[in-house]
Amino acid sequence: MSSATDKIVIKRDLFYVSHLDPLSEDDLSCVESFLINRDTGNGLLNYLKYGALKDELSHEMRTYLVKDINTNECVSFFSLKAGLISINEKVHEVNAETESFQKDFDTIPGIELANFAINSAYIKNHPKLKGIGKYIFGAFILPLARHISGLIGVKLIYIFALPYDELIKRYRTYGFNTLSDDAENKLHKRLKPRYDRFCRFMYMLLY
Repeated sequence: MSSATDKIVIKRDLFYVSHLDPLSEDDLSCVESFLINRDTGNGLLNYLKYGALKDELSHEMRTYLVKDINTNECVSFFSLKAGLISINEKVHEVNAETESFQKDFDTIPGIELANFAINSAYIKNHPKLKGIGKYIFGAFILPLARHISGLIGVKLIYIFALPYDELIKRYRTYGFNTLSDDAENKLHKRLKPRYDRFCRFMYMLLY
């Protein structure tokens, strides 16, 4: 039988990250007790509580839990999935008689950071650690994405961020960029998921 330490993916001075284990009572307790005080975090919280385990079993998404090394409190969670973005769209005629056209575009392989949230309950207990999202991204999410890019072809990590100025600004401090409005609209028509239709696409090149 494997121990909790066997699941650790990355370990730092204060925190460690492990893959969500549907059979772990500790992980299930972490999911159950996770809190996000902001109203804009309701979608993230609902996914963790009602969608994450299902996606684990169907292999559609991988969710990771960040925990405090000393107290084992749940600090944060994030979810990753394989994906791609499209660029250089062109429209060309394929049949002059029927006036039919076809769209072509290039694709860039990437990793989607589909969910990322800090546990409000943990910050309440450790107020001096408020704002640790940037640290967690740099210490855990980015290294994990770069590790994956060493195994398969991956060029970037991207997100569909809720369209709030404060959130967009925060992800910019992480190193994410946005597209022009025209490029954003074209991407929306081709690849943006239905549940992210109001979100802003942001990306970061891994190399």
